[in-house]
Amino acid sequence: MDQVAALHWIQENIAEFGGDANNVTLFGQGHGAACINFLMISPMARGLFHRAIMQSGSAFSPWALARDAATFTRYLASVLDCPTRDNTALVDCIRQRSISDIMRVQLDVPDYLTAFGPTIDGIVIPNEPAVLMKNFKDLFGQYDLLFGVTKIESYFRFSAHEEKFGIDSVRRDRIFRTLVRNVFTFHLQEIYLTILNEYTDWLHPEQHPLNIFETTVEALSDVLTVAPMLKAGNYHSMSHSSKTFFYVFDHQTEESDYPPRMGCVSGEELNYIFGAPLVSSLSHFSTNYTRSEYTLARAVMTYWSNFAKTGDPNSVFIDEDEEVEDRDSTRYSPVSWTQYDRLHQRYILIGLKSKMRDHYHSHRLSFWLHLIPSLNRPGEGNLSYDHHMLDDHHNPRTYDGKVRETPSDTPSKGGTPEEIFYPPPMPLPTLAPVPRSTTQISDSNTRQSQIVVKLKNPSDELPELDNAENGTYVIEGGGPTSASVEGTTAEPPGIFDMGIYSTALSVTIIVGCSLLILNILIFVGVYYQRDKHRMEMAMEKANFQVWKSLV
Repeated sequence: MDQVAALHWIQENIAEFGGDANNVTLFGQGHGAACINFLMISPMARGLFHRAIMQSGSAFSPWALARDAATFTRYLASVLDCPTRDNTALVDCIRQRSISDIMRVQLDVPDYLTAFGPTIDGIVIPNEPAVLMKNFKDLFGQYDLLFGVTKIESYFRFSAHEEKFGIDSVRRDRIFRTLVRNVFTFHLQEIYLTILNEYTDWLHPEQHPLNIFETTVEALSDVLTVAPMLKAGNYHSMSHSSKTFFYVFDHQTEESDYPPRMGCVSGEELNYIFGAPLVSSLSHFSTNYTRSEYTLARAVMTYWSNFAKTGDPNSVFIDEDEEVEDRDSTRYSPVSWTQYDRLHQRYILIGLKSKMRDHYHSHRLSFWLHLIPSLNRPGEGNLSYDHHMLDDHHNPRTYDGKVRETPSDTPSKGGTPEEIFYPPPMPLPTLAPVPRSTTQISDSNTRQSQIVVKLKNPSDELPELDNAENGTYVIEGGGPTSASVEGTTAEPPGIFDMGIYSTALSVTIIVGCSLLILNILIFVGVYYQRDKHRMEMAMEKANFQVWKSLV
């Protein structure tokens, strides 16, 4: 919401600084890219910007959404001696605590996940990202998008010693088990074995530790960053009203701080986007670059700035005040960057000699985008959670890092929030039309919350909902209920709503009483049959004794 407020400020004030409020481009890297992705699917940010550049991050990355922020908040409150059940009292209490006291609280966050960050709140992010991108293409697809990755995205999850000497298969297995347990929910053992098979070099039975290290880094890069970005890009390219461009940055600086064996790592493209080779010093970036890297920086800056100006990185803008050397910008962009689409999947490989390619790591990424989602499903029948566990699931020595707890685990003490296990998601909130501009919103203690969103331009907003009147929609399902959006008001539940709850409660009580009576009758019948059988056995025994005495 603070980012939405900043975008409103730009709309209202940027003209005073020589900017154009009708030509705003956002770009970010890592978590910044994920935030931009969320703004692209937020109705509250509609009309506040026009293009987006996402680098090494998207809304689909496992670390992008804080799905269990409420649990960590309650744990934080309990450590600070604040109420944990009353939300208002909880917030008021934490506001009285010093920042140093808050920062001293140790949170055991499961690896690859996030404690605090963006959440599906029903207002800023009204639904699951996949639902919004797939079903509301006019919302996500209204922005031109340039997105991309580097060759190695998960380099910083390992130590310099491991990068130099590699890791053994035991450590790799622990990393994969931790990843599977924290990121997925169903059929964990099957998913783990499938990942292990996919990222094993079967041409070399005796695998070298360096090879194991490289395949492990590739696996983490694919699942945490690359595949989620391709998923977002595929959804965006399905919209025909905007442009989509995909890049892979593949150049590693000659005087880089990182070993050259694996190639460009996450963040190395920033040197060239911000123009570090063009100046003597710039922030913490290195200062020693070759002439070819100077040219590469000019090319990258031209691509990025052209996209920000027109939505097309291939455009050429010449400022009359620029020097003659700068006017010849075409020599820094020799490759025509083709748009990305789901069928051809064309992308530019950015390096000293950039070139167009297609289907980036198609086999590996199809593994994450198609095969793994088909395994991460509950399956048929009423299966217990034990069916979905890893082998030796509860053995802490088989993991690498912090793992989330599962229903059969005993809650840990002294540092881990209770109920860290993330169950399958509840039914998702849906956008549904309402026939009036102001709708009653049920109390925050009920789960049937509703939030009304008044849209600025009803005629072109979310066309899938043809029955909406006056551009007003209600978001149903677990969003916050204390907020009002675009002038709407929140009221307590009406008599009709309470009648529904009362009827449902009455039916529940009647059914429960009926089942109780049925159970009592069954018990009586079983007890009677057991006594009857016992009496028959006693009579047979007595008859046998009489017969025996007579004989």
